[in-house]
Amino acid sequence: MVDNLKNFKEVVDGQVARFPSANLCARVDRGDVAMHHYHAILATLFHQTYSGPYTFAKAAVNCSWHHEVAKEYLLRHAEEERTHWRWVLDDLNATDYSVKNLRDLPPHPTCQAYIGLNYYVAEHVPVARLAIAAVLEGIGAVHGETYGRKLLQTVGLRKEQASFFLSHAETDKTHIVELLEVIDQCDLSSDEWRWMNYAAETAGLFYREMYNHEAFQ
Repeated sequence: MVDNLKNFKEVVDGQVARFPSANLCARVDRGDVAMHHYHAILATLFHQTYSGPYTFAKAAVNCSWHHEVAKEYLLRHAEEERTHWRWVLDDLNATDYSVKNLRDLPPHPTCQAYIGLNYYVAEHVPVARLAIAAVLEGIGAVHGETYGRKLLQTVGLRKEQASFFLSHAETDKTHIVELLEVIDQCDLSSDEWRWMNYAAETAGLFYREMYNHEAFQ
């Protein structure tokens, strides 16, 4: 019998393991990162953090009661993540970023691709929104603290100037455990498992590209 959950975890782990290959991560590893790189990644991530909770909520609405466990978790997660975009703005303001209202700017194309995936999955295979979340939470849990600390040291940031990365590094460790428990409780069809793996792979690719765009060449 195919162990669908085991296969899914391997897909997630593979995307988490690939994350440090992104250009910005490589820069951080070699100590070649400056304030403008920090501003660029926060500005890139802003629209993702702003829209993400609403795609959790959309997925919760679209989940059938057959996936009641997923439906309820997605709604709770939407509420928990609802204000995290403010951490991004707080960190930008604390480091004298010149653009005052990122809401008025369109997302960077790499971010738009990730946002588009979230909305598509939330509409068409809503339970697979959990798969996208598992990749991001996995990346944060494994790499968030390491790269957050390196950013602090290399750019010379204070903790209150890096609240987004440092706070997520802690919460993601809990969230990835919760997500895998919820997914394990879902009664998924073979087609839904196929979408779980696809969503995880694509989320890993698109999220990594946000750390890989032209500002970090």
